[in-house]
Amino acid sequence: MTSKHYRATGINLRRMPLGESDLLMTILTRENGLVRAVARGARKSGSRIGGRSELFVVNDLQMYRGRNLDQLIQADCLQTFPGLSTDLGRVTAAQYLAEGVLREATEGQVQEGLFDLLLLHLRRLEEVQPAHLPARLVHGLFQLLTVGGVAPEVYACTVSHRPISAEPAGFSIEGGGLVALECLAQEHVPFRLDTQQVVALQLLTDTDLTGASLEWSALWVELERMLRRYLEFHFEQPMRSAQLLELCFEQTLAPGYVSNLLR
Repeated sequence: MTSKHYRATGINLRRMPLGESDLLMTILTRENGLVRAVARGARKSGSRIGGRSELFVVNDLQMYRGRNLDQLIQADCLQTFPGLSTDLGRVTAAQYLAEGVLREATEGQVQEGLFDLLLLHLRRLEEVQPAHLPARLVHGLFQLLTVGGVAPEVYACTVSHRPISAEPAGFSIEGGGLVALECLAQEHVPFRLDTQQVVALQLLTDTDLTGASLEWSALWVELERMLRRYLEFHFEQPMRSAQLLELCFEQTLAPGYVSNLLR
């Protein structure tokens, strides 16, 4: 291969029609970070690349580096997630995580940690029970923030730095995490968390969510909304998939649940 040809392992995150029969692909690769490439003729009937250009398909890619956009020469499928398409909530959650990855990933840099994290959470979303979906999604979101180096502080007060354990606290978007009750007057705190919410937030630091009750649907939905605000603040872009996600979560919230989080 010439220096302009390269191989990579990639997960399809976005696809858009281009011209009469091409696709513009956005792919997260382990070796080169985000890659934007043209798949020539991918929309034609019988195209060898067509099915391998679907969202969340993992491919062994042969690419050609172009001046503005790379070209997808060949794609050999390594893994798919057919279970995501069987449920609107699952596929919406997958799109949500993919959107977060697009906010965080960079071009031209090794993204092994981010790639492996997305792969892991796509597998979990594919297998998750509907009632556990909010917990799995918010866990993936927190881990995404962790890999990006911008996870909030959840074990100590961001003002006084004293440890916070099983107790109510505030959460500051701008301050970067939990705020002890005695320090609320010193920091802009748009969210108030009860003891259960603080404990659940701290459980998100575990890579397997060990010890968490995945049945706390309303609690996890509220934490997702809070962490979404946090992510949007750091990356200065709204999460477009959030609106559909809210519709999916409407059936998850327990009747009569009253949130302690301040909107």
